[in-house]
Amino acid sequence: MSENFARGRSAEIFHAGEGKILKLFFADYPREYAEKEYRNTKIAAELGCTGMNVYEMVEKDGRFGFVMDLVDGVSQNDMPGKNPLYLFRGGKDLAQCHVRVQAKHTKQLDDVRQVCLDLLADKTMSFLSAEEKQKAAGYIRSLPEDDTVLHLDFHTGNVLVDKSGQCKIIDWMTAARGNRGVEEALMEFLFSEAELFPEASEMQKKFFHAVRGFVGKQFFREYQKLTPISPEEIDRWRLPALILRRSWNIEFEKPYLTKTIRELIEKYGV
Repeated sequence: MSENFARGRSAEIFHAGEGKILKLFFADYPREYAEKEYRNTKIAAELGCTGMNVYEMVEKDGRFGFVMDLVDGVSQNDMPGKNPLYLFRGGKDLAQCHVRVQAKHTKQLDDVRQVCLDLLADKTMSFLSAEEKQKAAGYIRSLPEDDTVLHLDFHTGNVLVDKSGQCKIIDWMTAARGNRGVEEALMEFLFSEAELFPEASEMQKKFFHAVRGFVGKQFFREYQKLTPISPEEIDRWRLPALILRRSWNIEFEKPYLTKTIRELIEKYGV
C-alpha cells in the first residue's frame, strides 16, 4: 500500500494506481459505516451525481475502505488560494453542482424521514421530552415521500474542482432520498449558523463569516434561478433538517439547534 497523501476525520486516502485512490477508514471506524458510505457513493456514482467511478470495497489489516477514481484537483475551499477571482463565482458553481445532484432520483437510498425518526431515539436528542419526540415523529410522518437524491453534507469542502473546472462531489456517508427542502434548510444553516473553523482566531472567524455570507448569497441567487423553491417549503422541512444536524453533536451548534428544534416542534408538532 502506497503512502497516504490525505487524512480526514475518519479515513486516510492512498494512491491505488491507474488513476485510482483508496479511501481507507481507521481501525476503530465501524464496518457498517464504511459499508454504508461505499453503498451510498456507488449509488450516487451510478446515477451520475459524483463525476467519478467507484470500484470495489476492500479490507486491509482489519480496516475497511473502497476504491474510486482520483480527482486531480482541489476543493472549492482551496480554489481562492489558487485563483482569488474564484471567490466571485464559487457560490454559483456550488449551486449548479447542487442542482445537478438533485436532478437525480432513486429509491435505493434511505428515506430521509425514516433517518430522522430513527435519530429521535439517539442520545443527541435526549434534550427532548417524550412528548416533544412524539410530536416531532408525528409531524415527520406526515411529510410526503420523495425520491430526490440528497447529499446532506453539501459544502465547499466536499466539492472538488478538477483541472478542467469540472466539479466532483465526495463524502456520501450522509446521503439519503427525500424532498429537496430538507437540503435547502440545511444549506441555510450552513451559510449562517454552522460552526466555522474552531481553531481560528476571533478576527479570522469574522472574516470567514463574511466570506461565507457572500458565497451563500451567490449560492441561493443561482439556486433560485435554476430551481426555485419557496421559503415556506424550506421551512416545512426545517425540523428534520435540524434534527439531522443536531445528531452531529457539535458543541458550538448545540444552543441554537436545541432552541430552534423545540420551537419548530411547538410550531409544527402533531
